[in-house]
Amino acid sequence: MGKLTYQTLRENVVDVIRMKIFNHELAPGMRIIEQDISDELGVSRGPIREALRQLEQEGLVEYVRNVGCSVKNITLEDIYEIYLLRATYEILAVKLCRGVFSETAFAEMDAALESMKDLKETDYNKSIACDNMLHEAIIRSTGLPRLIKGWTDLNYGNAINYYAGNPDSRAMIERQYPIHKELVDVCRTGNTEEICRAISNHYMKTIRRRLKEQGMPEDHFKFSIDVIDGWV
Repeated sequence: MGKLTYQTLRENVVDVIRMKIFNHELAPGMRIIEQDISDELGVSRGPIREALRQLEQEGLVEYVRNVGCSVKNITLEDIYEIYLLRATYEILAVKLCRGVFSETAFAEMDAALESMKDLKETDYNKSIACDNMLHEAIIRSTGLPRLIKGWTDLNYGNAINYYAGNPDSRAMIERQYPIHKELVDVCRTGNTEEICRAISNHYMKTIRRRLKEQGMPEDHFKFSIDVIDGWV
């Protein structure tokens, strides 16, 4: 791999390590050796430490004192918790806005959708950015800074799901446009209840798919998949 250009350097290093994790070049449980990354990328260990701290915050890496960093083993319960919280914030935002979004919000959603049309199989970072951009338009419609921050702090959840919740990267990329187009179409109706239900289904559909892939009935899962529906 060639030497990194300055983007910032830390962001470049984060992207490289994150992609190694997504591609399972760095597998769950594997130690991440700072010196190895430093030698490969031709950078000092400072930016690598900063990158690993960010990836720890994203939930992709875990740090153990006197041992160092390793790739975290993500469970379906982890994905469920993050999606439960994201959906809850977004449903609250829809109710606060009474299901009405501005032209600016729809322009942001449409821009994200347009970018999703051209995603390639390896466009993990772009896919995550488009996904977050679309959902963020819903949250920002409230204008409530603490609510927005609470949701934004969970942005790493998409990275975790892409890493652990999508064994078939091609299918995952291909799903992005149609499932988000469906959500935006419902948002355009202005029907608060329908939008909230669509958000709940949007997030929990991933959990249901993963349970099916594992051959686990929904009623055998530790948590209720329908819990959000009771809040709509």
